[in-house]
Amino acid sequence: MQRYETERERNKDFLLKDGDYVSTKDVLERIAKIIPDKKILAELDANQNIIYHTSKDVKNDVDAIGEGLISIGLEGKHIAIAAENSYLYVMCDLAIAGGVGVVTPIDKDAPADLMATLLNKCDADAIIISAHLADKVKAAKANCPKLKTIITIDQKIEGLENLQELMAKGRVLAEKGYYRNKELDLDTPAKLLFTSGTTGANKGVILTQNNLAANIMNCMEMKCEEDELNTSMSVLPMHHATEINTHIFIRIACGRLTYINDNMKNMMTNMRIFKPHVITIVPMIANAFYKTIWMNVRKMGMEMQLKQAILMSNNLRQNGIDKTHEIFKDVLAPFGGNLRQIVCGGAMLNPEVVKGFNDFGVFIVNGYGITECGPLISMNTETMTEPYSVGRPNAVLEVKLIDQNADGIGELCVKGKSVSKGYYKDPEATAKVFDKDGFFHTGDMARIDEQGRIFLAGRQKNLIVLANGKNIYPEELEHEISIRLPYVKENVVYMAEFENACGKLQEGICAGVVVEEEMLSNLEKIKEDFRALNRELPNHKKIAYILLQTQEYEKTSSKKIKRTTIMDRHNTKTGLMI
Repeated sequence: MQRYETERERNKDFLLKDGDYVSTKDVLERIAKIIPDKKILAELDANQNIIYHTSKDVKNDVDAIGEGLISIGLEGKHIAIAAENSYLYVMCDLAIAGGVGVVTPIDKDAPADLMATLLNKCDADAIIISAHLADKVKAAKANCPKLKTIITIDQKIEGLENLQELMAKGRVLAEKGYYRNKELDLDTPAKLLFTSGTTGANKGVILTQNNLAANIMNCMEMKCEEDELNTSMSVLPMHHATEINTHIFIRIACGRLTYINDNMKNMMTNMRIFKPHVITIVPMIANAFYKTIWMNVRKMGMEMQLKQAILMSNNLRQNGIDKTHEIFKDVLAPFGGNLRQIVCGGAMLNPEVVKGFNDFGVFIVNGYGITECGPLISMNTETMTEPYSVGRPNAVLEVKLIDQNADGIGELCVKGKSVSKGYYKDPEATAKVFDKDGFFHTGDMARIDEQGRIFLAGRQKNLIVLANGKNIYPEELEHEISIRLPYVKENVVYMAEFENACGKLQEGICAGVVVEEEMLSNLEKIKEDFRALNRELPNHKKIAYILLQTQEYEKTSSKKIKRTTIMDRHNTKTGLMI
């Protein structure tokens, strides 16, 4: 069986025989023509049966939605989507951006006031929703003068449009081919994606079809999956750039099958049904998977047996014999049994988790991206030898570091066809992040080694600057805590005042630490573990005060802690002095 280095190479005489993709519409036209009967997307029905959709189905459904939306006056309009992950969600995203107007995915869990703010920011004329969100969206609509049309994606609600009915109407209209034959302006807004707003207001990132197509091609330049890694499962919320733009779009463009997980709470159940080879998640979920494996093994009293099995398996692999999926079939059964690869993004990896999963025959790769860049910037496929890097930047992107310090850390800037032109109706914010040479300033501090690999230090806006001028990146300390203290579920580092042993307030580095309730009875161990960590840190990075708690911090839907809420939890008296 022939092996290819990249997806581009694999498809150069096949799906890419007429050149690079130029739009998402181009992707659908090619796969429907070249591989019409290939199963591309799948999801579960109400009876937990897998329903498959071919390339031809996808093209026909997108055309039907496009015609249906245009038929009710939405051509050229801004249309939001707030719904559970589903096949129809993907179809709506593709249909709107591919010829109807401008699509804006919005977090379905956003409260009504925030949803109203986002709908107004993106100038939404219509919104496609899950039916159970109707009351919340109606409440938001009262404060959105431009929003006129609400469309339910699933069940019909009286007084609202329904996607199923629009698709039925669109199938009839599609015979005339208006939507199908419509020419696209590839350089006008096709999609608006809101930044997560972890430390500030959400901004609407403009992506054109040129940007979307360039991101697809960027992803196809990355290392090719082996042919046996032929199915993946979509897990992350679809209103984020990573899930649709850098997972589902690319899988479709490469002619590979993706299963759609409807909800995070159903993830493990659905993995056992779909049996995917690949999943795309955030490192926090990968860490939780790994901790759960060992927790269950210890409960069964099988820890020593598993360690012995790992030793035996690794000895076999050193001699060219890979029996991992036979030896660890019980370990991998909760993940469907076929899992070969975990693709992570959004944070640094834990080397123990990387090695641990590799011992079980599951390879972890780590990507880095940012919404404004399409989003993919780099991918690390060498995590076993260098887990801390996020990889080398894609070859077609230009990167540079500015304002580097003595350690070679500077702000990472990116330029390329996948990079957005700026923020919707926000020229001031756009001017702040684009320089005169067209580079986007990511706000991520990083260093680049002699091999061209990117190592992230932290977000510029999270940087703690001490009175002596020294800099601290909270993310670095948070990563060290998560690696060294396995009982810590999550943590966040920040600068604040606390009451010292003399009863006076002093300022220092604090760590908000979330642990299981039983750990609260073992304070001395926690203090000693932090003291041991401090002994390996420079003086200016030592943690002075820890605030223990059992309730997790408020997060965005991409599982990032909202740093704007950190001080709401801070207490100057109840923490532990280290």
